[in-house]
Amino acid sequence: MENETETKAKKRNVGHFLLDGVKGITLGISAAIPGLSAGTIAVAESCYDTLIDAITSLRKTFKKSFLVLLPYILGLIIGALAALIGIDKGYQAAPFSLTGLFAGFVFGSLPITFKELKKGNNAKETTIHIISFLLCLIVAGGIGVLCALTKLDLASYLQTRVWWMYLLVFLAGIIAAGACIVPGISGSMSLIVIGMYYPILHTFFSRKDDLSIWKSSEGSYIGTGVVLLLLLVIGALIGVVLSSKMMKVLLSKHRVSTFYGILGLILGSLVSMFINADIYPKYQAGIATWDYIVGAVLFCLAAVAIFFLIKYSDKKKAKQEEAKKLASSEETK
Repeated sequence: MENETETKAKKRNVGHFLLDGVKGITLGISAAIPGLSAGTIAVAESCYDTLIDAITSLRKTFKKSFLVLLPYILGLIIGALAALIGIDKGYQAAPFSLTGLFAGFVFGSLPITFKELKKGNNAKETTIHIISFLLCLIVAGGIGVLCALTKLDLASYLQTRVWWMYLLVFLAGIIAAGACIVPGISGSMSLIVIGMYYPILHTFFSRKDDLSIWKSSEGSYIGTGVVLLLLLVIGALIGVVLSSKMMKVLLSKHRVSTFYGILGLILGSLVSMFINADIYPKYQAGIATWDYIVGAVLFCLAAVAIFFLIKYSDKKKAKQEEAKKLASSEETK
């Protein structure tokens, strides 16, 4: 009887491990795709609280927390790699279709920001809201347009390993990871805005032998590629810490103005996604008509899908918080 119980428990544990691994794969895919929020997906899959609790408890109960995180980490790596390889191939074949899909995810996430916007109580507050919105709009939209007009080819600079590209990759890691902390902003999307998403992607996942470090036969090229990857990871860790502290202060002291700025960043990033150094030359070379049509359709479908996903995750989160309140009230009784 005991052996049968143990067998059932092991099967149950294996089942949970595989299910959490699948959830990790979806989180990895969402993290790699510009416009998608891994946090929103985690809430929709009812694993957000589990992950947060495990991460925050790592120092106190390392083994237990690590075993909880392990299937998610493995799945996340698999999902992210699969998505990045697919994106690299898809962008070569249909750049506008893929851009339309990403932009749809961004556009559909706008309700996250809209529900936080309020009118200023006086002229000073209203002015601050407007300045915050316009400044972020101009910066996010202007970067992509400026890179396109100046024909700044960051991919070639990254390929030739110009010294300042190491600093830029480090900065890109800070910006991308930091952006993940900002509500409604995708880290991958922020890399597209600053023109670093596809250059970094091609460095590690390109089908061309002269670009990908995994296919190159030059030892020095592979070595510098590994250095770039480490700089990206270190920058990401720093970005998470800095952005967490900054957003905590901004949301507690200047919440409404901050969300006006976030709205500006989102709308500006939509401009930069369609006009940047990567896709602008493809417009000039000529994009197929079917690519434009598919891109427009994917934009609409992605916007609708992410809109309802956010609504669903908000309802689910509200139910979870209500259940917690009921549980705590019963405990006090």
